[in-house]
Amino acid sequence: MDMDPHKDFSFTLLDGTTFHLCSGQVVLVVNTASRCGFSRQFDALQRLHDRYHMHGFTVLGVSSQSFGKQEFEKPCDIATAIQNKWSGLTFPITQLTAVRGKSIHPFYAWAATQVSWCGRPKWNFHKYLIGKEGQCITWFASATDPLAPKVIEAVEAALGNH
Repeated sequence: MDMDPHKDFSFTLLDGTTFHLCSGQVVLVVNTASRCGFSRQFDALQRLHDRYHMHGFTVLGVSSQSFGKQEFEKPCDIATAIQNKWSGLTFPITQLTAVRGKSIHPFYAWAATQVSWCGRPKWNFHKYLIGKEGQCITWFASATDPLAPKVIEAVEAALGNH
């Protein structure tokens, strides 16, 4: 499950800056939607981010309307919705990004080739764990709590804590 070394997947964040996936960090890529029932996971994602950020880990929230159109379209509206409900979020969140379909983001097109059909996003808050070298280590379904033992164990292993 190697990433093409010539590919540097990048995302545009809500503030207009660019996030590069090939940053030497371990990244949990999560397709988010602020109006989804799973949005309660934002708090747990922030706690996960806080716990491991100093060790080279980050959560990347990928705002998406690919499932149920449960996200706003404009970056300012996404940011306002998140700020109003989860004012303490500090991990990066992208502008609207397609995670499936004709306009699928290149990262999600690549990730789909790294996992079985079961490992592809079926709804909001699907999680891909990406290693320091850009490899897809594993995935977690939407319903998986970001602080579940299997997530913690995978993050710690990716960081080399075990």
